[in-house]
Amino acid sequence: MTDFSQLENYLEIDTKKYNRIDLLSLNHYIHQYVSHVPFENINVQNKQPIALNDASMLYKILQEHRGGFCYEQNRFFKNYLVGKGFNVDMISATINTGNGWAMASSHMALKVRVNQQDYLVDVGYADVPKEAMPLSNRQEVVTDINGYFRASYIDTQTIEMCKYKDNGWQIQYQATDAPKNISDFEEGITYNQHNPSSIFVKKLIVSKATNHGRITLSNSHLTITNYGEKVKKPVTSDNYLAILDNYFGIDNVNILTFERS
Repeated sequence: MTDFSQLENYLEIDTKKYNRIDLLSLNHYIHQYVSHVPFENINVQNKQPIALNDASMLYKILQEHRGGFCYEQNRFFKNYLVGKGFNVDMISATINTGNGWAMASSHMALKVRVNQQDYLVDVGYADVPKEAMPLSNRQEVVTDINGYFRASYIDTQTIEMCKYKDNGWQIQYQATDAPKNISDFEEGITYNQHNPSSIFVKKLIVSKATNHGRITLSNSHLTITNYGEKVKKPVTSDNYLAILDNYFGIDNVNILTFERS
């Protein structure tokens, strides 16, 4: 079993106060993780294999101050939670791109059961609350600095994760409530690492939650969101390394996206 003690030190997890198999501890683990570990696809942009084992993820987080995208982050976080005694399943989901649906079942999320209640947990998506989302038919709303979210069943097996935007609830993705193994995501992993049509191949994204909102780096801009207000700063091959260091704590990592420009 993986030793996660160094990870807990890095995430500043209060293991004395939060050490039970309950919602308070679960939400503390989620909050600390997404506040310290960015959602990012640097390996994909650099044409390097993604980190699909605990050792490689620990190295990325502890040594490089990096993270990963859904397959890396949620697989790794599942193992952490299981080590803490939680009942966790990986589940597949299909993302709403705003212009249609992404490749079917190509997103990975987590379902966690606590005290007979199921929750949707996702540390591998760039716009989610910093806590677990209750899964029910009652459409319970989770309030976060980045907005309002809910996860609910629309039938016996389909979960909708929504965010309130532009005066209405918008579907972020639909998930299927059925346990998956990492091998079940092989097609999606291959597609999102290599296919030119994949958004992760097309564009860089580095995004991390903050106490006041979120910071996100793309191919051309750094977007700083504070209490819903957004400020954009230009990103170039000349300043991206300083931005990675100053805003994300990532240093000594060159990104081909900018080195080619």
